[in-house]
Amino acid sequence: MNDFVPFPPAPPVEGLYLVGFRLDPTHVGPQFYTLFVLEGDNERPSAENGRILFFTDPTHAAQALARSDMAMRALGAPPTELEMLCDVAEALHIANAAETDADGTLLDCIACLDDLVRAAQLNAPAETMGILSALSERLMENPDFGPWLAEQGVDRERIEDALMWCVGAVAAKSTWL
Repeated sequence: MNDFVPFPPAPPVEGLYLVGFRLDPTHVGPQFYTLFVLEGDNERPSAENGRILFFTDPTHAAQALARSDMAMRALGAPPTELEMLCDVAEALHIANAAETDADGTLLDCIACLDDLVRAAQLNAPAETMGILSALSERLMENPDFGPWLAEQGVDRERIEDALMWCVGAVAAKSTWL
C-alpha cells in the first residue's frame, strides 16, 4: 500500500455536474437545475442554439444533455447528484444585510451568474460587471466585505441590481425543459 500523496496533484478532470438554483427564499432546496461542464478550459452550462437549458426536475438532466453540444455529450452520462447550489435568494440576502460571506454563497453565486451570462453571449452593462467583479475580487481575498463596501462607497442596492440584472438576462436567454 502506498500512502504517499502524489505531488504535484493530478490536474482536475473535466466533467459534467448538476447545478441547482434557488430564487425563492421561502423554498427549501433547488427550484431548477442545469448541467455544467466544469474543471476544464471551457466551463459552460448546457445550452442549445445559444440558449441555456434549465429544467425543474433533476431527472430531466438526460434530456438536457441530449440537446447539448457534442463535446458535452462526450463527457458521459448526466450526473444524478447535486454538485452545487447557486442560492440567489441567500446571495441577495447576504449582499443586502450581511457583513461577511463566510460560506462563500455570494461569491459562488457571482461566479455562476458570470458563467451563465457569458454562455448566453450577453453584454452586461459596464457598471453591473464592474461592481460584481470588484466584489468577487474582494470576496476571494477576504469574506468580510461590509467594511470594504463602506470604504469603496458601494451602495448595497447596486449589488442587488447587478445580481438581478444577471438573473433576468439569463432567464430571457434560456429554454425550459
